[in-house]
Amino acid sequence: MSKSFNVAEWQTINDWFETNNNKSVYGFPEHRADSVVIASWNIRKFGKLLDDSGQPKRSAGAFDMIVRFFEQCDLIAVQEVQSNTEELFELQRRLNAGQGAGGRDFRVIMSDVTGKAPGYTGMAERFAYIYDASRVQLGHVASDLSLDRTAVLKNIQKAFSRASEGELLPEERDGFFSSVFSWIANIPKLADRSYNTFVQFIRTPHLVEFVIEGDGGRYVLNCVNAHLVSGKNKTERENEFFALLEWLLLDSKTTVAQQGKVTMLLADLNLDFDSNVSKRKRGVDEYVTSINHERNLKAKVNFPFLDGAHFTNARKDKTYDHIAYIADDERWPRGRHNDLAGTLGPDQFDYGMFDFVSLFRDAGPAQLPGGDVDYTKFEHDFSDHMPIWIRMPMPAPDQHMFAVD
Repeated sequence: MSKSFNVAEWQTINDWFETNNNKSVYGFPEHRADSVVIASWNIRKFGKLLDDSGQPKRSAGAFDMIVRFFEQCDLIAVQEVQSNTEELFELQRRLNAGQGAGGRDFRVIMSDVTGKAPGYTGMAERFAYIYDASRVQLGHVASDLSLDRTAVLKNIQKAFSRASEGELLPEERDGFFSSVFSWIANIPKLADRSYNTFVQFIRTPHLVEFVIEGDGGRYVLNCVNAHLVSGKNKTERENEFFALLEWLLLDSKTTVAQQGKVTMLLADLNLDFDSNVSKRKRGVDEYVTSINHERNLKAKVNFPFLDGAHFTNARKDKTYDHIAYIADDERWPRGRHNDLAGTLGPDQFDYGMFDFVSLFRDAGPAQLPGGDVDYTKFEHDFSDHMPIWIRMPMPAPDQHMFAVD
């Protein structure tokens, strides 16, 4: 087992958590009958229950806290689910066994392993959803989100052209064809390169349709669970993010504008290609505007976690994780309405982040003598990403409308 809080330290954390309404202080959502909480969480290497030595891979206190968060939610997208799904189904079992759930019906739907092909190296993981079927119904669509062959071949052509620029110089006339054949023979080596142009998603995003029924209608959500490329090549990260955003925007012409659905992105986007949050937000806004203008789209895109300082990694210096959506529905706020979050009533639009790092530090067990955080006590045992969530009212005849004059 990796380094973790001991039993007494977890008790101290839980006692602090229950004191003076500290749950709301740390952004812990509350489950309510008249609204739904939709969340996203990259739980670090969520897979086997036991490590290679036969000991629990995660401490009991850590797993208990994971269960407590999931109990407050109605639909949760999980990233970094491993090929071994023991922890995922143990979480489902505990949610349905009581644990404060009150007769709810939690179910699981997940992708196949992505990010790795048989016989090759790679970061293999699954994308999973846990949802309360008493409030959230599974829709008709469950599919990987990928590009067709023509698009992939064109992207490969661009990537190889870029890669070849440094391999075959125009002035190399002597032995030119031998150089060409040598380069072609070594094309497989290009698979391990980082490209400055997009080819295909490293880990294929997973789209699942969910339906939320209420007295005043329904929400139909096309949810896209994604964990985009990581690593040192920030250009590759940026390209993959904008490729996904373009796919969602172009698809919105039918699914959002014509069919009235909401496309929702629940993802670890590894979105740190610009350290300045306001510049990053402006870059996204400009890209959306350009796509809308070029293709005459009617998409209304909202990335609420780009508003304000929601640093979602444990070190609190990156906004990796996002819940964003594309909607043409006045029941769903646009970006200009994000400052109304939490002000319209307990069951109205809100969003937040469970800041467990501050909880662990303030309670004491994760605080070093100088006041810094001892990340080693929880980064592997619990997670190195903080869960984020958005609240929306159950569809109702009199719910707030976010009209724009």
